[in-house]
Amino acid sequence: MIQIPEGVAGAATAARLRRCYGLIVGSALLEGLCFAVLVPLLSALIEQRFPAAWWWAATLAVLLVVAVGANRTASARQRAVSGETVADLQHRLAAHAVRLPLGWFSPASADALTRLTGDAARMLAAALNGVVAVNIRAATWAVVVLLTLLVLDPTTGLVAAAGLAVLVVLHFVAARLLRGATATGNTVTERINGELVEFAQHQAVLRSCGQTARANTEVLDALRRARAASAAYFRGAIIGAVAFQLGTALLVAAVLLTVLVRTDGSGLGVPSAVCATVLAAMLTDSVAALGRTGSVIWAAERTLAEVAAIIATPALAEPDVAPVPTDSSIALRGVAFGYESGRRVLEDISFDVPQGSICAIVGPSGSGKTTLARLVARFWEVESGSITLGGTDIRELRAADLLSRISMVFQDVYLFDATIRENVLLAKPDATPGQLAEAAALARVDEIVARLPQGWDTPVGEVGSALSGGERQRISLARALLKDAPVVLLDEATSALDTENETAIRAATATLTEGRTVLVIAHRLDTVRAADRIVFVEDGRVAETGTHTELLALDGRYASFWNEQNRAQRWQIRAGAGT
Repeated sequence: MIQIPEGVAGAATAARLRRCYGLIVGSALLEGLCFAVLVPLLSALIEQRFPAAWWWAATLAVLLVVAVGANRTASARQRAVSGETVADLQHRLAAHAVRLPLGWFSPASADALTRLTGDAARMLAAALNGVVAVNIRAATWAVVVLLTLLVLDPTTGLVAAAGLAVLVVLHFVAARLLRGATATGNTVTERINGELVEFAQHQAVLRSCGQTARANTEVLDALRRARAASAAYFRGAIIGAVAFQLGTALLVAAVLLTVLVRTDGSGLGVPSAVCATVLAAMLTDSVAALGRTGSVIWAAERTLAEVAAIIATPALAEPDVAPVPTDSSIALRGVAFGYESGRRVLEDISFDVPQGSICAIVGPSGSGKTTLARLVARFWEVESGSITLGGTDIRELRAADLLSRISMVFQDVYLFDATIRENVLLAKPDATPGQLAEAAALARVDEIVARLPQGWDTPVGEVGSALSGGERQRISLARALLKDAPVVLLDEATSALDTENETAIRAATATLTEGRTVLVIAHRLDTVRAADRIVFVEDGRVAETGTHTELLALDGRYASFWNEQNRAQRWQIRAGAGT
């Protein structure tokens, strides 16, 4: 039986599964009764009591017809319910995923969602549709056969019951060993896959540093760990299988020996001895069916555990009635936040961004600048304090309402594997051709479109891999311009671009921020000299705040950063002696 974790399936789905399992048990009981009727039928045939034999044969025929009908009904219902169950799990997973904090989503979580709604879901459907029925039928048959043996000859039945108990213990011990080996193997496999991907992706760096030999050694070590994990798994599988088969053989031998002793001692007649032997064979066959389906059940349970883990992730609260922000001002009060690692990233952050003003967040790397901007978009929930938009706590807004008021242009631009047109229109699918053309011109995406043979219909590739970094940034800006939201969160990302792209992006950024409330993460301080407010963040706290002139006069951390950047801009490479 597959155990579905609490909270994964809805009440209606759980009720459907229980009814379906009940139908399978009922049909299996009818099939088990057919086995039981074989006992008096065989006895009558061996003893040549033909009138009785005909009566039992007729009874068996009626039971067979009813059992076949019940089996077909249960199988049809089982197929329907398994499909409904998997669909329900997928819908619940999707419904919960869209309510999760945006910060939860990562390449790893996206891969998990893809697997759980794809191959893993199909495997779960196959398990619910086939393995569960096999297990229920096998367990039901084993109970009916064992009861029949106990009625036929209590002594033989008790020996069979003892053997069956030993087999059950062996099954659970083998299952525990295999589950542990499977979990270890899966962990090792995932780690190795990551190392192999890293090895492939970082070939240029490894070769330029002359570290290919060390990298090859690390890959070989990873492969050796994989072989060791596989060997451990197969050792467990072989030991479990051999122990189970040995137990099955001992069960049959014990029953046959008991039958022989009982027959020789005149305690059991020949017809009953033959029937007991047939029933013992049926019993071991039923138990063997349980042992053959273990790996499929464990895989299905692992899938369900992954679904349960995602569903257990706290979702963003969605109010039934959401207030409307009065304006586009932003205010942070005592904001604190830390990731799952437990390390606090931000502590007691407080400042205001009045409507229509530009606030720059500056500071050293790792100080929490990007986290701060993403908290404003409610990628995560703050641990303490509050963030308000237009005087309304963003936790009181629906996620869709909040995001409709915010345009985001971050350094790590993500483009869908679609055309340039589709990526820009993502911000406003119902935009007119004129609006699309205007946004493209402002972000100078029209220049990109003009030089590509397929123009607007050019595929950008996976995550935009067919375009350069500057081109991806221009498309991201065009998307933000087309959205035309009153609040702009901008992670300035021009420091690593060529002059042409930097000029285009700066011009588009100036248009994007005009008349809007802007929170910009500044990496180059000369780009935010004109900001209405500059907040210097260090070690997760606000160290200084003010205008560019005020902070220079303060001669603190901002002034120190400003002077360091100015000195860095004057660095030159000069020819040395002998060069």
